[in-house]
Amino acid sequence: MVDPKMDDVFTLYQQKVALLTSAQKQKLCEAHDEGMTPFVIGCAILKALQEQRRSRMQGKNKRISFNYIHTIIQDWLNHGITTDEHFYAYWSAVNEDQTSAGREVRGQTKEKIRTEDFTYKKPQQDRSRFPFLDD
Repeated sequence: MVDPKMDDVFTLYQQKVALLTSAQKQKLCEAHDEGMTPFVIGCAILKALQEQRRSRMQGKNKRISFNYIHTIIQDWLNHGITTDEHFYAYWSAVNEDQTSAGREVRGQTKEKIRTEDFTYKKPQQDRSRFPFLDD
């Protein structure tokens, strides 16, 4: 796979979000000049789109702006997420946190979610207390 270039980042943004102004291109190039790879900048755009998709699934209409994406980029720069390796380490840690949080909510830290957990079962009536109930 060929490493993406800044032109690829510009194309990704324009295809998925909106047209880029020259000032916005300049801000993306400044992030690149600070050491962030085009791959990581593209991932920031995709992360914003992922957040938009999540909010739409919840019935909210979240609009993604360049400022939101730029904020993600600045946050990643501040945390040293500038190279592909740093991004993969960050992303795997985020996914592990989400996975373990989902398991803790269920009260089962090591158990996987199974289809049976979401299968409806008709409640059984306790006939010992209420013998007059119909089945």
